[in-house]
Amino acid sequence: MKKIIVNLMVIIGVLAVYYPLTVNAYNSNKTTVSNLQTFTGQPITQDKNKLTHLVFIDVWRSYEGKGDEKMIAALPNIFLKQSQQIWIQPEINVTNAQLAEFQQYFSHIKPLVIDKKFALMRAFNVWQSPFHVLLEDNKKIFSGDATALSAFVTKKYNLVTNQSSAVVEKINDTENIIDKATLAVKHAKPLIGDIAPSFTANTLTGKQVTLSATLTKLTNNKPLNLIFLDALCPMPQFPGCEAKIAQLNELMKVDNKREWLAVVNSYYVNEDYVKDFVKKFDLKLSIIFDQNNQIYRAYDVYASPYQIKVNRQGFIESRSDSIN
Repeated sequence: MKKIIVNLMVIIGVLAVYYPLTVNAYNSNKTTVSNLQTFTGQPITQDKNKLTHLVFIDVWRSYEGKGDEKMIAALPNIFLKQSQQIWIQPEINVTNAQLAEFQQYFSHIKPLVIDKKFALMRAFNVWQSPFHVLLEDNKKIFSGDATALSAFVTKKYNLVTNQSSAVVEKINDTENIIDKATLAVKHAKPLIGDIAPSFTANTLTGKQVTLSATLTKLTNNKPLNLIFLDALCPMPQFPGCEAKIAQLNELMKVDNKREWLAVVNSYYVNEDYVKDFVKKFDLKLSIIFDQNNQIYRAYDVYASPYQIKVNRQGFIESRSDSIN
């Protein structure tokens, strides 16, 4: 019994060292939000006269136009004037350089915080994005998605539920501004009908693979199925990734004439970790460990799993976060 207690104390000690912010977050939301800094290290001063609006985002979803930026900017002015937005990006699949580039296109999204070790997400029980938390005197008064936030604001300020023409005009103006920012970064993204970026890389077994050589081997007019994976699956940012990988395995069994090639990014993992990931999910296709994420960047992929089909002529036929 004594040995068990000692072991438990050791485990607790290790967790406390590895997750110091997480422990503080659970013990005190006030402690978590009172010492926030931007991803560049600048301290954030909370306005005590305003609600604190924590906006949990995924910058890659924002690039795709799937964020809540338009909705927030179109909220009633009375709420926007009485609230302070603080944008929270989880510490996964993103670098400070990428966040700096993101703010060049979305300059209105500030201050922007990197949520190290998911401390804020754990503290406020947030496991999806976009998501919203409102604090008053550092006490949570609301948490929910965009629809729930709109309903809460409407009720809190006794607003009429139907939108006036002025509100509609505000939404349209906001969409135009944000759409221009989104379009500014989409030029580098290879879309359906574009030529697929070429690459040369080694698989985990040491075999050199080139896109051109792989395409020449295609038969039955079936495209090459490029599958982009993240070895950190499962994770809250990619819900359902396990089920999609299981679906991938089933598809390969059903149709063994299709050509499959997986690309695993190198964010926060090394090659040995990826090999364990492959073994865990019993993946049977050729797999490239994408050193420095060059292929990921060339194809502008920020989801997992993600499928891009390339035909024999080298053109992209489809790209989607569904596996088919």
